Amino acid sequence: MAHFNAMPVVIRGRRYASQRNAAAALGITESAISHMLTKRGDLSKAGLGPTGAPGNQNRSIPLTIGPVTFASRIAAARALGISQSQLQKWISPKASSVQREMLLAAVMRASVSSSARR
Repeated sequence: MAHFNAMPVVIRGRRYASQRNAAAALGITESAISHMLTKRGDLSKAGLGPTGAPGNQNRSIPLTIGPVTFASRIAAARALGISQSQLQKWISPKASSVQREMLLAAVMRASVSSSARR
């Protein structure tokens, strides 16, 4: 159900009940839509990466931890069951040995659970 103050938006000919619904459908954040409206006044490129592919793929950089490679830091945090800020602390060059051990333990748990699902 849309918020009582939700304003419909139209992106590339498709009408969405709110910015939140549009953001969810396009795989981007609500703030990205708001930013485009405020700065550009145009939503025609909302949800298109630099190559015109759906979703915002332009900042996605693979992350390798030990033998496991994740598509991005967000994907790694989700797979490991931790927050993005926690992941950032654990992969930082300033991370303590305890934090690095916790990271490796989380990666091992995630790899065991993903192989058990196969």
